[in-house]
Amino acid sequence: MRSAACDRETELLEALQSSRWPAGCDDALRSHVDACGECKDLVELSLALLQDHRALIQEARVPSSAIVWWRAQMRSRREAAEQVTQPITLIQGLAAACAAGLLVAAAGYYNPAFQRALGWAISTIASFTASESPSVTVEPLALGIQAAIAVAIVVAPVALYFTLHEEK
Repeated sequence: MRSAACDRETELLEALQSSRWPAGCDDALRSHVDACGECKDLVELSLALLQDHRALIQEARVPSSAIVWWRAQMRSRREAAEQVTQPITLIQGLAAACAAGLLVAAAGYYNPAFQRALGWAISTIASFTASESPSVTVEPLALGIQAAIAVAIVVAPVALYFTLHEEK
């Protein structure tokens, strides 16, 4: 904030803010404003802004109290409904993510191309595990379930984001 260039500027600002200008001020302040260019500019600008402010207040359309009350009631009901449906939306998102994971796992398990890829993955995993521990065996169904769980872990946060994302 800039410092006051004129000694009487703060006094003039107080008079303008309290609507005492020019009738409620002493003659010395009025004669100072006539002589000081900065104070004269401040008065002109302030009076123009005050005039616009008064005009806007006169033109403002204030709604009736019944409309304000009705809007407040509608807003509180809408907010309460959103708050109540949040857990339901969360469960729906989780269910959708689980269903998507199971659908992908089931469709992939019965698809011949997926079967070949699964066979390759099983043989690759078996070759790695056989070299470390010969007693480890990998079941295709267990690997399919693990893949479904991995897909659900990836899909669930994305589904929850889109489910719970509020549009504004």
